[in-house]
Amino acid sequence: MKTAILSALDQALTAFTSYPALRRALGNEQTTTHLLAIGKAAYRMAEVAAQALPSDRLATCIVLTKYGFYPEDHERRTFSPVLLEAGHPLPDANSLKHSRFILNWMQQIPAQDQLIVLLSGGTSALFEAPRRDISLQELIQRNDLLLRSGLDITQINQARQMLSQVKSGQAAHHFSGKKLRVYLLSDVPANDPALIGSGPFFLPEIDNHSIIANNTAFLRSLATPLHKALPELPLRLAKRFVDLELNSFAKALACFAIKAPPGIYLWGGELTLKVKGQGRGGRLSHLALSFLNELKGKAGLSFIAFASDGNDNLPELAGAYVDSQSYLDLQAENVDIPALLSAFDSYPPLKTIKAIIPGHYTGCNVNDVFILIKTASSCP
Repeated sequence: MKTAILSALDQALTAFTSYPALRRALGNEQTTTHLLAIGKAAYRMAEVAAQALPSDRLATCIVLTKYGFYPEDHERRTFSPVLLEAGHPLPDANSLKHSRFILNWMQQIPAQDQLIVLLSGGTSALFEAPRRDISLQELIQRNDLLLRSGLDITQINQARQMLSQVKSGQAAHHFSGKKLRVYLLSDVPANDPALIGSGPFFLPEIDNHSIIANNTAFLRSLATPLHKALPELPLRLAKRFVDLELNSFAKALACFAIKAPPGIYLWGGELTLKVKGQGRGGRLSHLALSFLNELKGKAGLSFIAFASDGNDNLPELAGAYVDSQSYLDLQAENVDIPALLSAFDSYPPLKTIKAIIPGHYTGCNVNDVFILIKTASSCP
């Protein structure tokens, strides 16, 4: 079953990251265009946009993304943007350096040309010019506190906006050309363009932002290959974006798993977790281990937690796949699950039992996916 589920995820990612809405929006463009893509999905979004634009309309293209967030074969591709890399989830010196470069580049775009901006999650750390009274070190410290605070992404981005000279629409003022349009891959619950990437180009008086895809759209893309992989099980897709505290969700999920009829259950969202200590892992590996701890080996259940950007905090970690056998395997290894959860050290034990989904570039970033599979042989 694990192979079938991971294959379904790969199929969904391939279909989803063709970004058809973006292709349709740009296919008939007649104005000389400059592309700016920022975020963890920036490379793929820019590649799709460059392919969609008429060949004589694209003048320049800049991609700013997290270190290593591009395909391994990118040097062999015909797509050749100016590729800039910086820190994430915490900004670094390159975040500031490359942001200054981008702002200067925007100011030099000819007045008759247009700028198309492509934003995805990760933009808040990557694209930054802090207030003059805030040093880089203080900026990093404040961002680190926010990320460990247990706040949700909306609250974190609102706090980030208070520290910045480019967020909350301020970056838009550096462009004076003919037209500015922004296409967004949403990673916030209500798809609010003012909050995606902390809204660097969002001006409420100008209607120029378009959502091209979000978590719900990805779940729909995933539903088809999952149903084909397990046609005997009904599939149910949750409508609510899950932004609960992680431990509360793990307990609720375990209760639901025991009582629910057989089927495939899909949720999407981004959980909050107040992290303490220096353990290795991510939200999703922590969730998977918490789920195992709640169910303690009850039969007939499988759970998958997957980061759509292929990165659950650690570069080598994209999520986890656990089932009834996983708990028994941990017991055989004499793993003290509660102690590891308290230490926020979920990666090592799950790696030991081969429950980790390896980190990899996906070209996507629309929050996380939670898959519960209950077979007919499940416990009552």
